Amino acid sequence: ETVLVLNNEETCPAAELKKLQVKNEKLRGELTRVENAFTDYREKHEIQVGLVSELGEKTAEIARLAEERKKLQEELGALQLSMTPVEDELEAARGLSTRAELIEKIRVLG
Repeated sequence: ETVLVLNNEETCPAAELKKLQVKNEKLRGELTRVENAFTDYREKHEIQVGLVSELGEKTAEIARLAEERKKLQEELGALQLSMTPVEDELEAARGLSTRAELIEKIRVLG
C-alpha cells in the first residue's frame, strides 16, 4: 500500500508540478487575450474621444456659421429695403445704388 500512495498523482510533486505548469500556460494565454482586448478597447476609446472632440468643434462652428448667416440675411434685408424704389422715382434712377453712380447719371443727362 505504501508504494501505491507514493505514486499517486495527488501526492507526487512531479505530477503536481506538471498540473500547475499546464494551468499556468492556460492562464498566460488568457492574460494575453485580455491584454490584447484591453489594448484594442483603449485604441477604440482614444478614437472615440477624438471623434467627440471633433464633433464639439464642428457643432461650435455650425453655431457660429448659423449666427453669421442670420446677420447676413438681416443685412441683405436692409439692403433690399434701401433699394426699394420710392413712388416718384424715375426709371433712369432705379438701378443706381451709390452717390457716384447718381452723379455720373446726372452728368450724362445734364
